[in-house]
This record gives sequence, C-alpha cells and structure tokens, in this order.
Amino acid sequence: MDVREIVTVAQGLSEREFQETELEALTVLCEESVRRWQARLREDVVWEEHKGVFILACAWSALAVWEEVSQAALPRAFTAGALRVERGGDSSAGARSLERQAEVLMTPYVEDGAFAFLEVMG
Repeated sequence: MDVREIVTVAQGLSEREFQETELEALTVLCEESVRRWQARLREDVVWEEHKGVFILACAWSALAVWEEVSQAALPRAFTAGALRVERGGDSSAGARSLERQAEVLMTPYVEDGAFAFLEVMG
C-alpha cells in the first residue's frame, strides 16, 4: 500500500495546507491507520480489490486522530483585554464523526468482533 495516496486524500479531505513537519506526522498517522485496518480485515477480503474504500477509511481514521490531537492542543479559554473567548462543548466531536464514518465504510470488510449465541438449549 502506498501511504502517499492516503496522505494525499487526507490532505484533500482536511481542506488545509500542512507544513512539512505536520505532513510527516500525518504520514505516520496514515501508516498506523493502514496497519490498524489491515489487522481487522476479514480473511476472505483482499484490500487491493477494495483499494478506494480502504484508502478513504484510512484517511478518515488518520484525520480523526489528527483532529483529536489538534483540539487537545488548543486552550480552553483565553482573555485579551475585554475580550474573552471560551471553547465550549465536546472538542472531539469531529474526531468521533470521522472515525464513525470510517467504521461504517469498512463494516463489510472487517471482523466485527461481536458475540452471539447461535443456539441455546433450555
């Protein structure tokens, strides 16, 4: 898997310019996203056959982590003279949304890990 494709898609989805050091960090996040999704693939799924879906899910997952880290680095509130700015609400809502989108997209291709009783004698 060429991680550069995933990084390019992630950059496009984020609609922002990344600095060189940010790009390096995003690349690491994309590489980890690839490892994570490949580890969850069902045995009968070959990711190369579903490359577009896999690339998009990896990009969304990487951006979810990026969003979470970026929001954690922002101050909760600051004051400048008479102006006070306070960040309210859940800062990780965007990150959860991105990860949820990736999960939904990959649902047909991954092991779900769910437990079910198939037959219960009683």
